[in-house]
Amino acid sequence: MSWKKNIAIYMVLISWLSSCDFGNTNLDPTTLPDVEIPVILPSALAQTARNISSIGARVTGSVIQHFKGIEGQTESYSVYLIDENTMDEFWRTGLYSAAMRDCHTIIEKSEAVDAPHYSGIAKILMAMNLGIATTFWGDVPFQDAFVSNNFKPSYDTQEEIYEHIQSLLDQAIEDLSGPPGALRPDQTDLIFGGDASAWTATARALKARYYLHLSKRHTEAAVDALNALDAGAEMTDENVPWFPYGNSQNEANTFAFFGDDRANQLALGDYLFTLMNAYGDPRLTKYAVRENNDYLVYQRNNRDLFWTQFESPLPLISYTEILFIKAECNLRIGNLAQADAFLQQAIASNMNLMSIADYSAYQVSIGDLFDQPTYEDQLEFIMEQKYVALFSQGTLESWVDYRRTGYPRLDPAADANESFNPSKVVPRRYLYPISERNANLENMTQAIERQGGHLLDQDLWAFRN
Repeated sequence: MSWKKNIAIYMVLISWLSSCDFGNTNLDPTTLPDVEIPVILPSALAQTARNISSIGARVTGSVIQHFKGIEGQTESYSVYLIDENTMDEFWRTGLYSAAMRDCHTIIEKSEAVDAPHYSGIAKILMAMNLGIATTFWGDVPFQDAFVSNNFKPSYDTQEEIYEHIQSLLDQAIEDLSGPPGALRPDQTDLIFGGDASAWTATARALKARYYLHLSKRHTEAAVDALNALDAGAEMTDENVPWFPYGNSQNEANTFAFFGDDRANQLALGDYLFTLMNAYGDPRLTKYAVRENNDYLVYQRNNRDLFWTQFESPLPLISYTEILFIKAECNLRIGNLAQADAFLQQAIASNMNLMSIADYSAYQVSIGDLFDQPTYEDQLEFIMEQKYVALFSQGTLESWVDYRRTGYPRLDPAADANESFNPSKVVPRRYLYPISERNANLENMTQAIERQGGHLLDQDLWAFRN
């Protein structure tokens, strides 16, 4: 199959995924039928990218004030009116019945047809989607989730889920370490064209991310993360797993598709704008454009906006994030000079990505780690810079960072809704979807009882002191 045919498959899949818009979800409620692995992988890749950037990112971005809803349903997210219906389609047709089901099918089929590289890629994608699920809800189904005719799967604890994630990534690295077997994913791998080394580097990067998620639970989280990055193939700015989008609406980046479909609904969050404006951040004009009193994150035909062009690619995990992880981990183990070096590299990486050649005035304005008098000040400085850099590309990770470190110092919405958040704090979790209440109540109830309740202001296991 030629590369042009590969692109054609991709265009058809994106068109298929984008053609259905269920309310504010932009998620397709169907899955591919039982077909061969080469047809399933592009679907799993496309849906994983959408899971990073569709309604889960819009809600989460509003919660952590990357975004501000200014019209329509998006306004409710900014005041924490997030109920059991908000993420229902995302749970069912974004995660479990789509990306994760596809990954499970690929893993099963690859054993039968000798396709370890397909299996390795699928395990990486499964780990990513499982990571999204557990950071949203804590305890979630996994081990029983894909058993035939089991419509009431039990929930694994969040601690077990993180163990599963690391195991999946270890298995992926092993699968990718040898020959590809009878089937090579060259033409159906829309990201790396079958490059096993690049996927291995992605797996190691994700291992570091998920180790660091547990910085409040495991004292060695920083060491584990650095060891994962140093163990072999390493991500650089040359092998970032960018998911490609096209320049038409049917092939569009998810943020751009939403902006084009729902004009003037999302603006830059007030906290993020204030932070960037205070330091003269040159990325501000790449993130948003002023219209009346708001800074819109999408404007049709505005080529200055970096993340919301139809063809804006989306990283499954970025090199910028890895450099920030290295900065934080080195700070945690007492290597201040190394921490600052990686921090400066992370900022440079993000500026270079957006073709900002001169940001020297910004560097002078913010200073460096050595200007911060205490460890907590240094940690806050790193997390604040990471928060700015991960706008759009890593919104979900910024929420994780906020819950595990307390930075940046976000003030809750002044008009926060207390229906599901009696303390009116910046939400700490989401409510299980209504479909689980209707179809899997017993197992959902057990998970709620284990976790101490079912409100937005209750911490998940990973983020408790």
